[in-house]
Amino acid sequence: MSLPSPDALRAAASRLPRLPSAPVSSGPLAVAVSGGADSVYLLCALWADEAARARLRVLHFDHRVRGEASADDARFVAQLCAILGVPCVLGSRGEQGAASEADLRSARDAFFAAQRQALGCELLCTAHHLDDVVENALMRLARGAGLAGLAAPRVLQDFRDGHRRWRPLIEAGLTKPALLSALRTAGLPWREDATNALPIAARNRVRAWLADGGEAALGAGYAEGFGRSARIIGDAQAALAEWARELGCVVSVVGVMPVGPLKGRPEALVQECLRAFLHHHGIVDPGAKSLRPLAAAIVAGDEAQSAVRGVLVRVKGGQLSVRTDAPSFGSEERRLCLGESDDEGGLLAELVEVDATLWASLSRGDISPTREVYVAAPSAALTWRGRVDGDRYRPLGSPGSAKLSDLLINRKIPANRRESLPVVLAAGEILWVPGLPPAESARLTGPAKGALRLTWLGPCLG
Repeated sequence: MSLPSPDALRAAASRLPRLPSAPVSSGPLAVAVSGGADSVYLLCALWADEAARARLRVLHFDHRVRGEASADDARFVAQLCAILGVPCVLGSRGEQGAASEADLRSARDAFFAAQRQALGCELLCTAHHLDDVVENALMRLARGAGLAGLAAPRVLQDFRDGHRRWRPLIEAGLTKPALLSALRTAGLPWREDATNALPIAARNRVRAWLADGGEAALGAGYAEGFGRSARIIGDAQAALAEWARELGCVVSVVGVMPVGPLKGRPEALVQECLRAFLHHHGIVDPGAKSLRPLAAAIVAGDEAQSAVRGVLVRVKGGQLSVRTDAPSFGSEERRLCLGESDDEGGLLAELVEVDATLWASLSRGDISPTREVYVAAPSAALTWRGRVDGDRYRPLGSPGSAKLSDLLINRKIPANRRESLPVVLAAGEILWVPGLPPAESARLTGPAKGALRLTWLGPCLG
């Protein structure tokens, strides 16, 4: 896509409505720009503010998922920044091809962190808008998220490493249709990411569902309503967090949280402390079932432990802590329901569409089986359990079956993690174990609309 002449582009950017003023901070203002409509609007609207213009520093990260189209995005952003006179830093993922959303986000965040430090930026500006608030709320409500999750993405968010993220499009009350209309009126171009229309990611499916009838079902302006609710939820979460700090219920430098002062306190306060503690240890969106024994013990002043996303969490001696020994799940089989995450084992099973693009990535081996596999959906109900003596199966591409214990050793899965890996079964036969390939019997032979995606949400195997 060609850009207008420099004079025409700068004039077009100047015609965009002004955004709210940036929060007070020292140093440059980092702006994440992908080249899509949202981030082009963000950059140009910030550039239109002469008071902010000199502080802008653009960061573009190439995920290397879309081949030459990704490289074209980077060139587009570099040319746009050159015309606007904004310094631009380009980065890219080391690997090429498809990857899980979590892996892509991790690579992008690592790039942002390195550049913020190099440029001396305390503030990172991203292009989230009200439609992102709606999608986030629906997806997290379905997962049973807590207040902090339901309030995201916030206008201004503080992170433990000291930086803050600012989302002025949310603060300005902008929806995707509104910013697209403004870009077209101003004559500003942007890049389209074709993968955003594919029904592979859950967010894409929610977005398509809303576009097909969200306004008819919820009424005009429903996105603004979601935005107001997110702010109210955020204020409530902040109040509970402040109450917890006043009681001294914060995570210490050694990773434990005092919870003695929570005895007899409201359940909402206890849940806030539990989720803050788990988030500190990298455990997000825990389920109610795994939190229930912990919360009950805290309120009663008792002791308890529970496996949360494959991590043992303990309440003992008035403190919350994470146990260093991994949980052992035993031989009892538990039901694994489609579309629901099993919080104890950290498993999620979903029926998805494997289109030609995703199939090509799977065929190349771009997606590691450590956390995510795609298989032919079995007719039998899915269950899971811990590893038992005598377990064996035939991994994808293997000439025959092998002992599960040998496969885990050959894959260099740490000894302290082997007993805490869930074993997924269909009709009593092993379908998958995180870190290993899926079973040969469940091999996908091509693109499929009803494939089974298994995701493991447990701790890193490294």
